[in-house]
Amino acid sequence: MTGQKKGQNRSNEAGESRCPASSLLTQGGIRGFARTVISCCPYTMLAKKILRLLRGETGTLPDQLTNREIHLKSNIRIGYGIMLVGIFCPIFWLSLLAGARGDELMFNAIHSFLVFLFGLGFMIAYRIQLGREFAGTNR
Repeated sequence: MTGQKKGQNRSNEAGESRCPASSLLTQGGIRGFARTVISCCPYTMLAKKILRLLRGETGTLPDQLTNREIHLKSNIRIGYGIMLVGIFCPIFWLSLLAGARGDELMFNAIHSFLVFLFGLGFMIAYRIQLGREFAGTNR
């Protein structure tokens, strides 16, 4: 950890907070949980980035984060996004709501589940790396 440079924390830019799902406790009950899920949605993140770009807002410097920690946390966040894409896969939900039955629906359901599992594995792998590398620090 010594000798690492400090980098920019892109997850805490003006107008956007870090994905609250990375913390174990969510505040506010069901509404807080809904906000957590919506804030981790990749489509919501993209919309926020576009709005910040149009407003001309810039990011802020981190307090005490290293480049490696920022990288690991951003990959954890990407894992959450992949999981949400698997859960809310438009192909599966459109086929379900359109009345598809049998093999076609099962194929789409299995595909969405595999995308969810990939995102879960991605998130867990980087969370383990973050825990191993920064276990002694209170971050």
